[in-house]
Amino acid sequence: MNQFAWVRFIEKLKSLVLAKPSRRAVWLVLSVTVLLFSTLSCSFKKPSAPSWDVDVTIPLVSKIYTMQEIADDEEAIKLDSTGLLAFEQTSSLDEYVVGEQLDIENMDDFFTLTLGSFDIDSPGSEVTNVALREIFSNADILDGQTAIIPSFNFTTEKKTLDTYDDFAYVVIETGSINILVVNGLVVPLGSPITLEVWDTVADTLVVTVVNSIQIPPNQSQTFSASLDGIVLPNKLAIRMVAFSPGSAGSMVPISADSRFEMAGEISALTVLEAMAEVPEQRVTRDDEVTITDSLVVIEAMVESGVLSLQLGGDLPLDAWLVYGLPDFYRPTGEAFIDSFFITRNQDVSNTVNLAGFALRPVDANFTQQKVRFDWHIRTIDTGENMALVRSSDVMTAGFTLADMVFSTVTGRIGQQDIDVSQEDIEFDIPADLDSIFFETAALELEINNGINFPAKLQFSIEGKNESGAISYLSVDEVIQAASQPGVPKTTIVRLNQTNSNIKDFISILPNLIKIDGQVALGDPNHVGTISKSDFVDGSVKITAPFSLKLPAQNIDSDVNELNIEEGVKDDIIDNIANGSFYAEISNHLPIGASVEVMFGTVDSLVFEQPILTIGPILANAASLDSNGYVISSQQSDVNFSLSEKEMKTFLEDVLYSGVRVAIDGTGGKYIKVSASDFIEIKSYSRIRVKVNQD
Repeated sequence: MNQFAWVRFIEKLKSLVLAKPSRRAVWLVLSVTVLLFSTLSCSFKKPSAPSWDVDVTIPLVSKIYTMQEIADDEEAIKLDSTGLLAFEQTSSLDEYVVGEQLDIENMDDFFTLTLGSFDIDSPGSEVTNVALREIFSNADILDGQTAIIPSFNFTTEKKTLDTYDDFAYVVIETGSINILVVNGLVVPLGSPITLEVWDTVADTLVVTVVNSIQIPPNQSQTFSASLDGIVLPNKLAIRMVAFSPGSAGSMVPISADSRFEMAGEISALTVLEAMAEVPEQRVTRDDEVTITDSLVVIEAMVESGVLSLQLGGDLPLDAWLVYGLPDFYRPTGEAFIDSFFITRNQDVSNTVNLAGFALRPVDANFTQQKVRFDWHIRTIDTGENMALVRSSDVMTAGFTLADMVFSTVTGRIGQQDIDVSQEDIEFDIPADLDSIFFETAALELEINNGINFPAKLQFSIEGKNESGAISYLSVDEVIQAASQPGVPKTTIVRLNQTNSNIKDFISILPNLIKIDGQVALGDPNHVGTISKSDFVDGSVKITAPFSLKLPAQNIDSDVNELNIEEGVKDDIIDNIANGSFYAEISNHLPIGASVEVMFGTVDSLVFEQPILTIGPILANAASLDSNGYVISSQQSDVNFSLSEKEMKTFLEDVLYSGVRVAIDGTGGKYIKVSASDFIEIKSYSRIRVKVNQD
């Protein structure tokens, strides 16, 4: 074992019986003696008879040194709860502040709002008529006469209706045409009656209505036909194919110009496509974006965040867009809603700063909670202008909620992992602890959780010493939630030999510790509040009560030079007879030693070739029990005589002194040292001088 091992501890022991001249016990023998003779030199006169010898007793040391004093001088040595000396070091962990970790992932989606089938105003009724002469060949011959009109079949010409001014054409989803027939003839029309509606531009039949009804003279009848799925131009014609029973053998007045009318009225149009005057249309859509984070929000206060809308599409109508975020509330308490004007076929972008808003979404399970986006389009009436509009016309909205950071969140957190990495936590490990054995040890993590959610620590703690040796500890513990946000709750995680390999970890005396791992924050069933100012901090403390195992060894002190004035030396020569050194030692320490005080004329040879040695002075170890604890003190009384020759050693022109402590060692056993252990030394010198009668 290196002679300087555990030197700090041994130096404390040395201080019990030796030190620098004028400060410590053994050296007081010399210094007080010198002081005495320095004082006597002022009164010594030339010897004269009679004279006699006088013993002068000088108290030197009366002091108790405790292990508490030894521990107080070493920062890394403390007292544990039982009073044993222990290695103890504490270091603070980095403070983790929630800060901008309180966020959610960007939410974005692409929505489309389709115009769909739309309404156009019913274009009204257009009328045509048919004269008797057009369907009855003898009408002009019998014009103005009263005669019998026989039965006849007829087919009218395609009677063109006036142009519908409200549209150029329409592709009808749903709608109907009502044809009103007013019979102004003197004969019935029908039955049957067939009415045909023709596209006069393409000269194609649009729709046919067949009915077995008969319309008497001076009466009317309405015939309806569905226009669903029909492409309808604004120029139509109607043709009737029918039978008339004539006057049924009765004489009737005949007028060739008498007529029946046909009026075509298109109504209740729902249109898929049209070139038309388009009245105001309203289209509403409700969309939503999923919050994918493992978070259920009851309320979250937005510190920063932006809503971005990119609007486009092929809507051929000017429109007002009204949109809302029903789950976001302004500071004044109203749900967010906004609007702006969109020119037909133009792309528009809009950005809204959501800072200061409150997010209160509808409650749902994890990963199923939504942020709603409602939008409503109101198109502008085209008036007398026509526009080509299709039901497939769409408006698109690129919806993005970006950079959402909250100042506070109230809700449930499934699990949010916070990475923790703290390197180079330094511990001030004494370099001379190589004779220490740790029977027990503990590592204590004190975690102050200022977050109103419980968390689970999963740490790997790496310890490394100056020699490069590495050892590891694992921590897997639950820490309690703060009772209220920002008011920390402390959880102590204690690792000892029952739940970890702490003895292996501490045995390498790590002076650098590194912590890596995660804090898994949250509990699916716990409703709490977290704010960006909430924090987690703490400390790591290593405590290891130690036992000592020391071999027998010698430890030499520094060498000091002793100077005595020449006048004092002369007085010693003339008056000194002899002297002695007395000491009483009460040792309540579990270690014994012997002390020698050595003097020499060459500083490098004080211990090898001393000219005077005082001692050894024994300080026996106290009695120990089977567990290594001190149970009683050991008393030692010592008395060393100093001859006149030995006293004259101090008259050398140059004199050096040193102290050698011989440690008995512990015989291969480990011993424990408690704060109550002590060593008490009482010492004095007795000097015999010759005193003259004068």
